[in-house]
Amino acid sequence: HPLNPIWDNQFMTLLEQGRIQELDAVSNEELSAIAGKSTHEIKTWVAAFAAISAFGNWRSEGRYYRPIPEWIAGFGSLSARTEN
Repeated sequence: HPLNPIWDNQFMTLLEQGRIQELDAVSNEELSAIAGKSTHEIKTWVAAFAAISAFGNWRSEGRYYRPIPEWIAGFGSLSARTEN
């Protein structure tokens, strides 16, 4: 699968905005077609943000993304914390 920084950044924006339901609606087949061998990572990110959402209000912080063409991958980091 080719590197897709546009999709990677859109995905991170959905996480930041708490739009987990939209990500939940993506089928396994569609996600595999988009994310390839990183499908498990995408599912892990969604699970992590769904878990923090269960604790109430939260905010994201520390977003970082860098495409790494040599690895045919993007490197991203996004943290969040509860506001309770």
